[in-house]
Amino acid sequence: MERHAICFKVKPGSEETVRDLLANYSPPEWTTPDGARLLGTSVFMQDGLVVRFVEIDGSLPRVMAHLARQPAVQELERKLDEFLVEPRDMSSPDGARAFFQKALMDHVTTRVAVFEEQGA
Repeated sequence: MERHAICFKVKPGSEETVRDLLANYSPPEWTTPDGARLLGTSVFMQDGLVVRFVEIDGSLPRVMAHLARQPAVQELERKLDEFLVEPRDMSSPDGARAFFQKALMDHVTTRVAVFEEQGA
């Protein structure tokens, strides 16, 4: 499993609309044709900064390409465009790749608890 996060800023005053868009769009297909999987997503927002967190099993480029072809994701991204501080071009693979390269956050660390079974 891999964890990734992207961030972008939205225009002041648009936070509630963006919150509604991100909370209520239809989920994409979770598995790519080649078997990579989107395991989960979370979205956080504060003071106009949006952080989208994804957990995947497989190749990030394949999962992102798969998501970019999903109608629900395409519709969401189109609706978000007018609220972004920095314009982006998600209409082509090169435009989407440029956005994600810029928006992808550096992974610093992940810590996971390991619990031992009690009694035996």
